Amino acid sequence: MTLLTGYGFWSPLVWLAGAAGATFLALLLWSRGRRDYRRGEGELPFLSGEKAEGAHVGAGHLYWGFVEGLRPYVERLRAFHTGFLGDYVAWLVVVLALVFLIVLVGG
Repeated sequence: MTLLTGYGFWSPLVWLAGAAGATFLALLLWSRGRRDYRRGEGELPFLSGEKAEGAHVGAGHLYWGFVEGLRPYVERLRAFHTGFLGDYVAWLVVVLALVFLIVLVGG
């Protein structure tokens, strides 16, 4: 059973075989896991070499390295962040117009 389209074909049996293969690979990787794992201590939070009771890591800490490394760009982008929805819609229209022009000229 094959569905022919203008861009290729779609065969449900091929997709079923791919899904079965992916499931088999996932089960194979899962079966290679550690047998000596026991629930309990291994599930506790561990931050900076310390066992932390009730630890919470906020998003600001998770992305600190990215923000710090890209600080010059982030500071420039903050100037454009006004919080007014009309500004964002205007930027969307401008970017879409540019993409539309690129597609028309390039195509």
